[in-house]
Amino acid sequence: MKRKITLILCLLTVISCLAFTACGSKKDLSNSKYVGTWKCESMSLMEESEALEEDWTITLNPDGTGKSESEGEITDFKWTETDEGFKCSGDLKLKFTDDGEGIKTSFMKVELHFTKQ
Repeated sequence: MKRKITLILCLLTVISCLAFTACGSKKDLSNSKYVGTWKCESMSLMEESEALEEDWTITLNPDGTGKSESEGEITDFKWTETDEGFKCSGDLKLKFTDDGEGIKTSFMKVELHFTKQ
């Protein structure tokens, strides 16, 4: 009986170590074409497009973190690649698609277009 308890405790220790190691691993998105700083250049609504007057940039880091900066307000978020582009989670919840010339997202039926800086 004592041997079974010791074996179970050893097994639980190994499983716990593996679980903590998996949680601590960081993403490596350094080869992603989306890593870098993107600036919102224009917005469009129902085929009407105009330049964005204020500066809005999104910076994607290779470790899967990022920041959005607009008019001095900074929002941190996490991002992951998708088949169509990438998506942000955390304080910034947006999905971006690659349109060949940059990236775009929709927010309240307004389409925002970003180019890489």
